[in-house]
Amino acid sequence: MFKTDLITKRNVAKDNCWIVEQPLIWEDDKHEVRVLKGFDFDFASIPTIITNIMPSNGQEHDRASCIHDALYASQWLPKAICDKIFYDAMIDDGTSKIKARSMYLAVKWFGDSAYKNCNKKEVEMYKRLVIVGVKK
Repeated sequence: MFKTDLITKRNVAKDNCWIVEQPLIWEDDKHEVRVLKGFDFDFASIPTIITNIMPSNGQEHDRASCIHDALYASQWLPKAICDKIFYDAMIDDGTSKIKARSMYLAVKWFGDSAYKNCNKKEVEMYKRLVIVGVKK
């Protein structure tokens, strides 16, 4: 469940990019994820053709999208766990099961390139802005 709200500001240096202004914290019984101030992300990467039906931001999946982007960028966890946390976070925030399942399947099936896209230098930078704890 989320412990904090998502507070962002627009990153005018990049198209469709936002910067976390205050730490975003999410946890379940196995993980705690902290996205620190300064992390930049683009909310949900939804194809333009369907954004009239499912906008990329301003929705109940905003916080889950930030957590998911942070997990992919930092690569602290395997992709399958990142995707499952995304689904769980959407459900916790009130996203309908149909919408959450659709978004989960989209990242599960098509998210490989996004997960593997960061070079080692970028991953190390993001690891300073994303803290993941694994509970025992």
